[in-house]
Amino acid sequence: MTPARAAVKGRAVVAAALFLVLAGLAGCAGAPPGTVPDSHSTYDRTFDAAVGAMADQKMAFSLKDRRNGVIVADLKGDSIIATLQLQYYGTIQVLFKPQGESHADAGLLKRVVDSYNTRMSQLKLLPSGLL
Repeated sequence: MTPARAAVKGRAVVAAALFLVLAGLAGCAGAPPGTVPDSHSTYDRTFDAAVGAMADQKMAFSLKDRRNGVIVADLKGDSIIATLQLQYYGTIQVLFKPQGESHADAGLLKRVVDSYNTRMSQLKLLPSGLL
């Protein structure tokens, strides 16, 4: 192998290694606010946990559409929309996100997500047949 060819090959190896490192770092980015782990519970229990999490924060509901998996609630002008989507492998993806321009209570989304996670973790502690 000529020195020029070895240099080209070395640069290709370095470029591939750099790509793998950068791709790995992109995967380290945190999940966006309002993202929760997929639910392995039933759709109804997951929907009820999302409604309950919003109710825990004393939010007023303007929409609870179980069939389409959409919940919209408001607290003093701050609205949050929760969407539930059945995944092809059987879990349920739940996403909470602020709706509209006004976000006077910056911690509301975090409190709703925390309440949802608490409710879902309590579901896992109960023996089957109790709910």
